Amino acid sequence: MKHFTIAALVALALGAVGETEARSGSPLPQSHAVSTRHMSLPLKELSVLTYNVEGLPWPIASDRPRALEQIGDDLAAMRASGTAPEVVVLQEAFTGEARSIAARAGYPNIAFGPPSDAARPEIPGFAPSRDLLKGEGLGAFVSSGLVILSDFPLHDIRRTPFPDGACSGYDCLANKGILSAQVQVPGVAQPVEIVTTHMNSGNPSGMPEPESRVAYAKELDALAGFTSQAGRSGTVRIYAGDFNVGHSQPRLALLMNYIRGQHAKVATAMGREKHSDSCETSRVSCSDGLAIASNVPLVHANDWQFYSSGGSASVVPIARAAMFRPDATGYQLSDHVGLKVVYSFG
Repeated sequence: MKHFTIAALVALALGAVGETEARSGSPLPQSHAVSTRHMSLPLKELSVLTYNVEGLPWPIASDRPRALEQIGDDLAAMRASGTAPEVVVLQEAFTGEARSIAARAGYPNIAFGPPSDAARPEIPGFAPSRDLLKGEGLGAFVSSGLVILSDFPLHDIRRTPFPDGACSGYDCLANKGILSAQVQVPGVAQPVEIVTTHMNSGNPSGMPEPESRVAYAKELDALAGFTSQAGRSGTVRIYAGDFNVGHSQPRLALLMNYIRGQHAKVATAMGREKHSDSCETSRVSCSDGLAIASNVPLVHANDWQFYSSGGSASVVPIARAAMFRPDATGYQLSDHVGLKVVYSFG
């Protein structure tokens, strides 16, 4: 999340965000765009796009409505041509225009993450959040910004904010957390759980990296607890979201340790285009192969997808693509690039 100015805090406190939430995960009114890809989809395949859409409210960001509308319209055009991902997960969909991507794109099944007023769970060992301005507990002004869109019905939708204390600095202004849903992939006997999250930023949070990294580690602990709840063993799972490694080797180590602890494997990761030049000096970290391939060295990669098999089903990534990249003039619709992975199930 971008650095919040004092003016931004005032605007948010006065209700400038104008937030509304669809809390049940029910579909919004849809456009008439119809995806045809899944009708001819090879059995046992699923494409997943993760995209931080930079849906930040004014005055933190300006001129966002037009870009957010274009993202929705582009997805709708892909659905009409049969080239859209079957599942899309969004982060930073904080504003009404950002959440409206779901309706503009025309996906029939939609789930939203925790709203701004969802209570952060209290977990022993997690200290309360700290208000940078007043030294008091800090409540969220905006939602988690998480959304799942799907061509296939969504079942067992679950959402939770991160626990109180698992945030640092300006990131506490958003009710960041976790959103998951199960989808039934054609030809796969058991449901596939899609898990998305948006973790605490580093220096943009306004806190020193070592301090914000404490919150980051607590968020990983919360994510592990969320996916290991009773009755969830043996679940096929795809994780896709903004994991905010943030140029920090210690954060990268924490994330990789978490992935190994979940018996998961990395599909790929993506960083912002402005850091791609660093591949020239670290090409081994930016290979073109599928295994942990990235457009930047992994320490600069924020958007990740990783996966774990379960039960009688196995899953492997077979293709990847960067979406919503800058156009010929250098303009792009978000400060992130979309990251799509195609998975095959056996």
